Amino acid sequence: MSTRTLDVDSRHYIFSWLIGSEDDLPADFPIPESAKGFQIGVFLPRDDPGRFGRSHYPPRIVLLHAGSMLVLTHPGYHEEPAWIALSDLTFCEFGHLLLIGWLRFVAVASEVRLPYNTRCERPVNEFLDSLLCAWLGTGANARDGGIAEFGPPLDIKFRNHLAAALREQEELRARWFSPPSERLYRWGPFRVRSDVGGDLIAITNTRIIWIRDRWNGGYERYGSVASTALLRGVESVRCLQTGEQRDLTITLLSGASWRIPLSPQAYPEAEAFAETVTSEPSC
Repeated sequence: MSTRTLDVDSRHYIFSWLIGSEDDLPADFPIPESAKGFQIGVFLPRDDPGRFGRSHYPPRIVLLHAGSMLVLTHPGYHEEPAWIALSDLTFCEFGHLLLIGWLRFVAVASEVRLPYNTRCERPVNEFLDSLLCAWLGTGANARDGGIAEFGPPLDIKFRNHLAAALREQEELRARWFSPPSERLYRWGPFRVRSDVGGDLIAITNTRIIWIRDRWNGGYERYGSVASTALLRGVESVRCLQTGEQRDLTITLLSGASWRIPLSPQAYPEAEAFAETVTSEPSC
């Protein structure tokens, strides 16, 4: 017997929670018949209302089914349900900038971005663990050999971000790191100092992960953004240099690509990383 009550308005909820059964669904979210039988889900509350009572994004529910994911928006916002087949997922992006968080799912023919407040992050992370387990599978078998490492040792921030990103029993096989740095440039007669964010590319037995601490061109000292794609969905990893522009580019089979700008100092290690990954795909 369902414990859902109709006298609720989930637009007033400020915390997320894990959805393990239909009893955990807020009653003001009508669930289509096709959405029943989900494995696990998460409720994402709307943004805190501003001065005029408006929020930047609505409450949503994400439900994981066998082989697919469904995103439902509060009916008061009149948005259509969004189904995403896990087999169509190109990559996922998870952002965390102080209290600003988001999930971004990029599929072959669609894209969904789900913002949330990171004060309710634990249920979100539990849901993502289940999603990644379903999407990534078990990957290749374990192998002998160490980790191919390029660039300087990881600093404590990136070391912690990588540890948090890796799943239990996931095997790290190669990584390249360019730490945050400070650069000087001229602005008229002045010399200006600018902080530049760091980048970490990690390859495991199942996927490729890109972790950086910058967003919209700015350095995020207290934040990070992580993108992840299936290893079998990677077409190429290569370094390109055009004039003074240097990039490490990861191209996916879907046609999407990640472009990481390189300093002259970071280019040699990035190039060696790309050559190793290309010559030894199982690394």
